[in-house]
Amino acid sequence: MNWKKNWGFAEPSGGIYAARFLTGLWAFCLFAVFPLYMRNRYFALGDEKFRFFFVLSCCCLIPAAVLYACHTLRGRFGGDGLRPSYSALDCAMLLYLAAAALSWAGSIDRAQAWNGVEGWFMGLRTQMILVLSYFLVSRLLTGYPVILAGHFLGSALVFLLGIGQRFGFDPLGLYEGIGPSYRQQFLSTVGQTSWYSGYVCTVLTVGIVYFYQAKGRKARMCFGLYCLLGFAAVVTLGSDSAFVAMAVILLGLFLVSCTDMERMERFWETALLMLGSFKLVGIFQILLPQRAVNPGTLPLSVSRGRFTWILFLACCLIYTGFLFFRQRHPEKRDIAYGRLLRRAAVVTSVVLLSAYALAVWLNTSGALEAWFGVRNRDPYLLFDSSWGNSRGFIWKFTADAFGELPLLRRWIGVGCDCFSAYCYRSAELSGSLDHFFGHGQTLTNAHNEFLNMMFCTGILGLASYAAIFVLAIQRFWKAAKQASPALMGALAALAYAAHNFFCYQQVCAAPFLFLILGMAENMVRNPQKTAKGY
Repeated sequence: MNWKKNWGFAEPSGGIYAARFLTGLWAFCLFAVFPLYMRNRYFALGDEKFRFFFVLSCCCLIPAAVLYACHTLRGRFGGDGLRPSYSALDCAMLLYLAAAALSWAGSIDRAQAWNGVEGWFMGLRTQMILVLSYFLVSRLLTGYPVILAGHFLGSALVFLLGIGQRFGFDPLGLYEGIGPSYRQQFLSTVGQTSWYSGYVCTVLTVGIVYFYQAKGRKARMCFGLYCLLGFAAVVTLGSDSAFVAMAVILLGLFLVSCTDMERMERFWETALLMLGSFKLVGIFQILLPQRAVNPGTLPLSVSRGRFTWILFLACCLIYTGFLFFRQRHPEKRDIAYGRLLRRAAVVTSVVLLSAYALAVWLNTSGALEAWFGVRNRDPYLLFDSSWGNSRGFIWKFTADAFGELPLLRRWIGVGCDCFSAYCYRSAELSGSLDHFFGHGQTLTNAHNEFLNMMFCTGILGLASYAAIFVLAIQRFWKAAKQASPALMGALAALAYAAHNFFCYQQVCAAPFLFLILGMAENMVRNPQKTAKGY
């Protein structure tokens, strides 16, 4: 038996095979081992996670890059090596890396711009690894059965641990020596709730796509069970931004499904699985009131509220009617007026989002009170300094501080991950932060990845970084027409962008985004190797 061929590692000789093996080993360890790795429980977990990630990348990616570069040079100079080709997404990655390097060169603190802030270390060093991982994975990755098995098993264990902790089960003793308030903020083996939330929303897209496109009954059952755990993790982790990511994922799947009967059936199954998982968690919260931990107002209302039941029952009725229609008309494959349905969904989403933004503005500005004598104090409708756990103040502070930067710094930024290094060197800016947060508290980023990217790497960095998301969504959206699992790249970009609009780049989630984008690019480049079933 040729195990190399069976597991997808059969490739030409020598260096390129070694490069493929090292890249696959890195991807497998990142998926299967990195999320579970921790030392001394939650104490300095961010430092330990980054150390593991950095050592793993140095041992696997750098040698793989050297071998791949040598093989590529052979092709350029007439040998039998690989001849490089570049997509628009590849160019955006390179532009982003160039912008980050330029920001580091002009930084006020090159040491911090290189290393990054302690805890997540997202300086230039990490940005280089992220971009490198994308290029190597997109060119070299093979052995998908092994790597995906590691992903599903590793992340499923992470989900199970987090769900168990929300019901008072702590088999690893991670909460020993930690006060009750910290138990609300730390979860599973990923750590801080916002870190864990970013991880869940990013990696769950892989399982959603494989469930959405699965053909066999056994495969659908396995992927469905995985998604059930993932959705249960979403509703128990205690992050409002996770629900924004889930809404964006469902919208993306709906738009992909609008023209095809079978895909629309899969969309409704995915929606039912998500809502059913939410309500199943709510049932356990009712049955185990003494053990269940309150994850927060919004998650609790989703798991136990009536509105979710209404949505679930409505989806059941629509799905039942859809199945009845398909049974009566088995010859129909395409949805009539599917393109019109897609446009209507986009327009409806834009209108609802605009209406919400208008309602927040009218309520916050006092216009509603002036016109109707009403002002809503709901935190979701009042955008003040306290909104979003002080994000209202942080975003306004960051925008004002960016506006005061010299012209050159607006273009290149203050340096990768140098938000705090710049702000606390200014007496005026540090005074504003100390006045709001108090002395002894340090604000390390803008708590909005794109706003923080603009401040740290400038307009050039933000533009190139945003281009990565736009081009990834555009490129991998087309893969859905061929039923390619590369669709995971588009959904991962959507979910990550939606989630981190309210959070920040950190080592427990960002590497998975670049890995999944690299996998999707690899699938687009090598459809014959990756589209062998689900």
